[in-house]
Amino acid sequence: MAPLYRCPSTGELLEREGLALRRADGLSYPLLSTESGGVPNFLEARPLGKKGEGTLESYDQGHSAERYRNFLDWLFETFAADEAEFRRALIDRLCLPPGGRVLITGCGLGDDLAPAIEALGGGGEVYATDLAPSMVLAAEQSLRDARESGSSEVHFAVCDAAGLPFSDDYFDGAFHFGGINIFDDIPAAIAEMDRVVRPGGRVVFGDEGVAPWLRETDYGRMAIKNIPLWASAPPLEVLPRNALDVSLSWVLGNCFYVLEFEVSAVGPHMNPDVRHEGLRGGTMRSRYYGELEGVSPESKAFVFADAARRGLSVHEWLEEAIRAQREPQGQ
Repeated sequence: MAPLYRCPSTGELLEREGLALRRADGLSYPLLSTESGGVPNFLEARPLGKKGEGTLESYDQGHSAERYRNFLDWLFETFAADEAEFRRALIDRLCLPPGGRVLITGCGLGDDLAPAIEALGGGGEVYATDLAPSMVLAAEQSLRDARESGSSEVHFAVCDAAGLPFSDDYFDGAFHFGGINIFDDIPAAIAEMDRVVRPGGRVVFGDEGVAPWLRETDYGRMAIKNIPLWASAPPLEVLPRNALDVSLSWVLGNCFYVLEFEVSAVGPHMNPDVRHEGLRGGTMRSRYYGELEGVSPESKAFVFADAARRGLSVHEWLEEAIRAQREPQGQ
């Protein structure tokens, strides 16, 4: 099945025309020439910031793939972790349905593709994106050489993770590991993963970030001295308001954080109108929206004592007193 891409700027469905994907107004996104028929390049959809430009310059060189592979080998040897098992365990957190559809942003050399294909039962669709064209093409070539896709459809694209070329609710899960710390717009990237995943699906992402309890130890300082990005903190404050089942953990020697959540259309629920039993009374709503200016300690003591004497909560006492002032005398 042909992948359905949308313009990251307008959301308009794109049609293939020759070696490009075109909008109705004629604007086009080129297809990079590959054996698979073309990888769309959406970098013209939005200008990159300083971090994005730096990332593109660093990772889109002829030697970038080799340098990045050397770094990964060093990383997993440093933390005595089996890379394949580690990546499989992270992908498993998505709880993907067999034959589903998953997005991997910042795909790098494509090391997460095999576990994603496995998680989908060998079927379904995997979409892999990255900011650097050379990395995307290397990932595509690696997958083709390994012949690991089976019956799964694997599609590649070059784009900024803060402007994804997909419809709302398109995926069963979205995954990113390693790179979000250097995104130009981290909140937008998280919001985009949330947008393109259906309600009930999951978003899992992580990056460098020494656990807080280790940062002021020699262990933590040594890690951060080696790679300053390890001083990064998980971006909890920019998670979607509607995120459910949020989980934060640390992996690889507690030097990488992993954040995950369930996508929801309605968000967390509580009933703010359940009445409190006891002397104060009221509800969460009345205590929040109905808070009054402070009174003297003597007045407060009087209200509490009189409410207790009359078998009322303070909330009921105040409502009665205010009502008496609002209603005309004699009615």
